[in-house]
Amino acid sequence: MLETMDQDPPELQKAVAAISKGEFDRSFEIVSRLAQQGAAVAQHFLGWHYHKGIGTEQDDRRAVIWWQKAAQQGVPEAQQGLGWAYANGRGVEEDPAEAYRWYNRAIAGGDEEAREGLAEIARRLSAEQLLALENEDSS
Repeated sequence: MLETMDQDPPELQKAVAAISKGEFDRSFEIVSRLAQQGAAVAQHFLGWHYHKGIGTEQDDRRAVIWWQKAAQQGVPEAQQGLGWAYANGRGVEEDPAEAYRWYNRAIAGGDEEAREGLAEIARRLSAEQLLALENEDSS
């Protein structure tokens, strides 16, 4: 699960406040700096900025790069973002099995919204593929 918000850089709240004021460039600037410094939640948030094109050009490839960094640090929302990217072939080559893996990690980390994506991607996989993926999780 995510580290507590108390452990997030206080500047991250400034980035959130900038979004609410419509100061998208300012939010992007703050989040970019924090992400470069290794703050996991900021890395996820930077991926979201790229994915939505907020304060920067829309770029799913860059979104995936930042989501990967955050996901490797255990940010469930970034793991869900990767599941979505692999499910839809946005920023990466479409790969339903990889989408399934990332959605599962997100759920294990507490991201309940990932359940919908997992159910959707499971419908696109064969019974054999699902069994193999479930066996991966238990090993």
